[in-house]
Amino acid sequence: MFKLHSKASSATSSTTSFGSTGQGNGYTNNNGYNNGNGQSGSKVGIFLVGATYLDTIMHVNTFPTEDTKHRADRVEKRRGGNAANAAEVLGQDSRTKVWYMSSLPSPAASKILLRALEENNVKTEACVFHSSQHAPPQAYIIAAGNTGTRTIISHSTLPDLTLDEFVKKFDASCMRFSSDIVQMGCPFRWIHFEGRGADVSRMIEYVESVYIRQGWRHKLTISIEFEKGDRPGIQRLLQQADVCFFSKLYAETLGFDRPEDFLSSVGDFCKPTATLFCCWGAQGAVGLHLESRTRFSSNAGIIPMVVDTVGAGDTFIAGMILALGVRGYDIGRSLRFACELASLKCAQYGFKGLLQSISRGT
Repeated sequence: MFKLHSKASSATSSTTSFGSTGQGNGYTNNNGYNNGNGQSGSKVGIFLVGATYLDTIMHVNTFPTEDTKHRADRVEKRRGGNAANAAEVLGQDSRTKVWYMSSLPSPAASKILLRALEENNVKTEACVFHSSQHAPPQAYIIAAGNTGTRTIISHSTLPDLTLDEFVKKFDASCMRFSSDIVQMGCPFRWIHFEGRGADVSRMIEYVESVYIRQGWRHKLTISIEFEKGDRPGIQRLLQQADVCFFSKLYAETLGFDRPEDFLSSVGDFCKPTATLFCCWGAQGAVGLHLESRTRFSSNAGIIPMVVDTVGAGDTFIAGMILALGVRGYDIGRSLRFACELASLKCAQYGFKGLLQSISRGT
């Protein structure tokens, strides 16, 4: 269960914590780490599932007018994908053991996608390779400096992960995790999915069946990112997540212009014990603990200059997983930490060394 008390919340409580009883659906803070005195134990297993892209990012001062020519100030290529970006950040913390699963092209074509992940201690052996696909999925991003907006056009011919592929790779990852870590038992304490439809729902059902059968469900947090509101199967996914991460785009697509109003509304469709977060760009982020109806908020961090906003939302998610699931922070402190980390991401290109740039005392 997460700690509910936070000085940064718009509603306060003293020592209340939250989570469900019985099978459970929240983080128990039983992760092998003593968060109070800094003494370390076994690493915290985190498993992420999502799509992977090769991003071509064109940084321009202003967004170009249609049917005109425009020169980019800077062009870069790097691996993209929401869960992949979050995994790269999470892998920078020595207390984590991070695994990543994705549908990928041939091993040769995937090298450029996996290099940065593996350099940041992320295990990629759970990925599914398609030998007939010789080029990675592509995303072309126009990043406008004057507004901080990112316009993304993506293309992929890769098939999505199937339930059978997920089951086979997930089971193997659990076995490998237990063999890598001396302490046997619950392999992954946090499992994160991109909310991509009905197949993801069936994957979550499988994970829950395994964890319930083994008596581990109360130790597991399942989080889902909801980026686009028009994907099929969203209603079912909303009811499966212990933690929901919503994008500003998702809220605006449904007609909301305030994250507080959006979370209050969408909460009616979520698991009653879930915790919801909505990142709102330069305005920070808002959280809502449904069981107590306690709301939390945090401003964005202060940085000298915005240079690259691509992946800021993914960094926010990584920050929340790290703060809640590994460091044992309460919700308010976690929200402040994640907003600060996401802001620092905007002050640098890419994700390299991002955790080193944030104070240990945050």
